[in-house]
Amino acid sequence: MGFDDTFNTESLLPDVISFRDRFPIFHNKIHLASNAMGAVSDATEEAYRSYLDDRIHYGASWEAALSKQEELRKSFADFINAKPSEIAICYSATQGLGVLSTSINWLNRRKIIFDDYNFPSVAQLWHAQKLRGAEVVRISPDSEEIIRPEYVANALDKDVGLISVSHVCYKNGHRLDLEGLGKRVRHADALYLVDDYQGCGTRKIDVNALGIDIYVGGAVKFLLGSAGIGFLFVKEDLLETLHPTLTGWFGQKASYEMEIEAHEEAADASRFQIGTPSVPAIYESLAGLNLINSVGINNVEKWISYITSLVIHRLIEEGFVLATPLDPQRRAAQVAIKSIDGVKVVSELQKRGIITTTRDNNIRTAWHFYNTPEDVDALISALQDLRDLMLFDHLQ
Repeated sequence: MGFDDTFNTESLLPDVISFRDRFPIFHNKIHLASNAMGAVSDATEEAYRSYLDDRIHYGASWEAALSKQEELRKSFADFINAKPSEIAICYSATQGLGVLSTSINWLNRRKIIFDDYNFPSVAQLWHAQKLRGAEVVRISPDSEEIIRPEYVANALDKDVGLISVSHVCYKNGHRLDLEGLGKRVRHADALYLVDDYQGCGTRKIDVNALGIDIYVGGAVKFLLGSAGIGFLFVKEDLLETLHPTLTGWFGQKASYEMEIEAHEEAADASRFQIGTPSVPAIYESLAGLNLINSVGINNVEKWISYITSLVIHRLIEEGFVLATPLDPQRRAAQVAIKSIDGVKVVSELQKRGIITTTRDNNIRTAWHFYNTPEDVDALISALQDLRDLMLFDHLQ
């Protein structure tokens, strides 16, 4: 695979260097694990201190916390071209989808279609719905390890109530063609749900243009926020049919009336919120999202496309075997490299100051707006030292 070196790195590299300087970890390490946890910035650290200051000086200031939560709802909404009223703040993607699942009646349309690249906790949630009368239909990748939109579309019938797909696979970086899938399922009388935890923050997403009914993401990875914050988008038109039975005071129409005589759900998507949110994580996640917005998601996408193409070119030159698709239209920010012993390789890389993760013996490297060509050089050099633990294409 040839590498297109016509990309003008000079146009973005100064911004990348400036952005990188805001993340203390790069003073002595190379962070290639944003698909697990994004690096912590000075802005996130400052936001946490701001939360502590509010607690110290104002005590139990729920008004300040709720104001921050509403600010975060609006920021998430703007980020995916939705309305704030269509956003619920949740503790995690799994929790948000768990609440959502209680609002779906499987009696009329019992089938749930989901692909094999769903994160395990999402797949487990859909399997659990069999206790409530649902039936699961799994979509598997082809011989090229690709899940194509037509595979999902071909499984549609009148009994399908939910289509649940992962935009980016957590273990190999495969990116689903959302535009192509949206066109194929647009006329299906089924909910269309996209889990974008592994892609959110790496490229521009417009839930309306893509025809998405339900979308879930989280802050701790490429959005550079904190664990304990996810967000759930539910299309406004669907709210009249979705009434969760797992609820709490933050999902009520008037939370502070402390009603115990009845349940009166919120009119908007906040009905999918339940109890007290992770308030420190709200401060931190708002800071992370603001940081992404400061450089622009289009620039983030351009740089990730460049830097992942560069590392793939270098890896293939050296004969390493990739689990990630070579086609840039079928991958996102993760480049996964096949190994013999993933745990051992990750440990050895960490000793060399390079932070990665592993799944299925794939060495998962994740690239963001703070990663540079020098990071690519360092990774290649370290992997060459670990050749005995890696798989190789002997035709190279």
